[in-house]
Amino acid sequence: GVGMVSTILPTIILVVTIVVCDALAGEYGIALAAVGMLGTLAISLSTDAYGPVADNAGGLAEMAGLGPDVRAKTDSLDALGN
Repeated sequence: GVGMVSTILPTIILVVTIVVCDALAGEYGIALAAVGMLGTLAISLSTDAYGPVADNAGGLAEMAGLGPDVRAKTDSLDALGN
């Protein structure tokens, strides 16, 4: 499907990066490239986990009868995680 096709370009970029790092610095270069890619993992995971928390906060604010300004703020926070 379309989801599988969309992974072709990132896969090619990763393979080229690994081959270039190997050519430039051997296994040490590959290790540095892997650590660099893992460096983005923390921010990706935290923003993915943030959306449901903000969504729940919005639902609680709505059930508590808080004003529309509070719901607008929680909706904008929820959009960050989505």
